[in-house]
Amino acid sequence: MNSTKNTPPEFLEFIANLSASAQENSEVLGLVLVGSTAETLRADEWSDHDFFLIVNEGQGEIFRNDLSWLPSSENIAFAARETDHGLKVVYTDGRVLEFAVFENKELELASVNTWAVPVDKTNITERVQAIQARTQPRTFTLEQEWNLFLATILIAVGRARRGELLIAGQGVRTRALNHVLGLMRLAHSPLNNTDSMEDNLDRFRRVEIQYPEEARILNEISEMPVEVGAQALLDFIIRLKVLDEQQLSLANVLRTRLGWS
Repeated sequence: MNSTKNTPPEFLEFIANLSASAQENSEVLGLVLVGSTAETLRADEWSDHDFFLIVNEGQGEIFRNDLSWLPSSENIAFAARETDHGLKVVYTDGRVLEFAVFENKELELASVNTWAVPVDKTNITERVQAIQARTQPRTFTLEQEWNLFLATILIAVGRARRGELLIAGQGVRTRALNHVLGLMRLAHSPLNNTDSMEDNLDRFRRVEIQYPEEARILNEISEMPVEVGAQALLDFIIRLKVLDEQQLSLANVLRTRLGWS
């Protein structure tokens, strides 16, 4: 776990208190910090606390429902169950926790990139190392990214013209944009000394740090009306100059179907 003088002291204090609580609880086998909770040098006042708690068999639901093991639990405003294992917890001061409670045999359900293990009463560290080694994001070739982008845009714009603007907007601003980010990374390297900032589980994270000018343009596009934004994303990809002539010709299928010049 790394820290700097710029890390909010209350952020570090919470981690210390959480670690102490986990260490003292006989039903807890380990605590795994993830994301900026593990790499605290990039934590700021808006960072959430992300972690996994590993407990003895039969204790998972107890820890998910009774949150008294959390530091300052009396100040919890509300908690929301997000998945079978995961919760979001919000304190009265606006502090947010995102965590999962795993019973011992369930830990391998997790995926991790950045992590730290401040509490390990068994072999948690070794197991998390193995989880990280096999945690690989889905990979796409340039051809796949481009073809999926075109198909996604066709579907999304069709829905917009049908009047389904919410789902159409999701298609353009999330699904299609995801493929744009993949193509952008294939076309250009990030700024110097920012390679390590990439989140291999979420392409949308820290784009502003690695590709500030492209991120500015893409953010402006995401604020456009659906079909206008779809056309702008197509233009953005073409300007990357990463496609060959045959691949570029496939854009004509989209243009012809949608009546784009």
